[in-house]
Amino acid sequence: MKSNEIKSLSLKTLIAYEEKYATGCVHNHRGCMVGRILATETPIILNDPIRIDALVMILCTQGSFQFNCNFKEHHAEEGSLVLIPPKYLISRSTPSINEGYILILAPDYLSECNFNMARLTSLMMQIAEQRCVKTSNEEQFRLTQAISMLDSLITEQRDSSFRDDIIRAAVETIMYLCCESFDQHVPRTSATKLTRQESYFRQFIQLLNEHYTERLGVGFYAEQLCISPRYLTTIVRRLSGMTVTDWQEKYLIMEAKYLLKYSEMTIQEIAYRLSFPDQSFFGKYFRQHVGMSPSTYRTQH
Repeated sequence: MKSNEIKSLSLKTLIAYEEKYATGCVHNHRGCMVGRILATETPIILNDPIRIDALVMILCTQGSFQFNCNFKEHHAEEGSLVLIPPKYLISRSTPSINEGYILILAPDYLSECNFNMARLTSLMMQIAEQRCVKTSNEEQFRLTQAISMLDSLITEQRDSSFRDDIIRAAVETIMYLCCESFDQHVPRTSATKLTRQESYFRQFIQLLNEHYTERLGVGFYAEQLCISPRYLTTIVRRLSGMTVTDWQEKYLIMEAKYLLKYSEMTIQEIAYRLSFPDQSFFGKYFRQHVGMSPSTYRTQH
């Protein structure tokens, strides 16, 4: 893999890459990858622009770093807990973590865990796009102890019929500790439950995050939500002040900028990646929204 190339990886691919090129700072068990981060042994996920189909948790215990998650900048300092959903674009800025922990969980593995999905869904709605919180000393201690235990359970390779169950229970404990920290430190937007329209809007944004490169019409999203296109259009405009098309364009342009800045794909390859019929259509679309051609943007950024 070349430096500064955006990598879209499954956890299986990431594990294989780490085993081949890294220094053994992370360990894996089925769909679970865990390890300690040291300044001299940094996992690939903290080095390069990457999109991974897995949930990523990072606990920074020493040092600090800037990172970009789906085009939004975040700052993580000592004691910060970072939680990144699957398929989000991640890139890191300097300075780096001096010490910390990382846990990466594949969706299939998460589905095997015994979580209270109603509570987790409610929490995800609550924290919205906040991907980083500063934990207390007590929270940090509990998390480091739990992650260290998980790492030990995976590396021990004990011959036990309960091994998978014990490791899964350790993962569940870590995730509930993460949820507790976010619940403690992210202000609640409202004391009441989300309205039906707010729930539809959040679901629309999640669907958009998964499908925006396909440039699908409003009918597709409305069908997925089992509502009419007109009702979806009304909800999105009412709650965000933007149209469905505005949201699609926002995501598409941010992805185009990201690919132009970080990848080694040709402009034609980027055009096809973003579902444009050819480079000319993509160039006109990009110039209309950014004010310059893709090639000019690439050379100036």
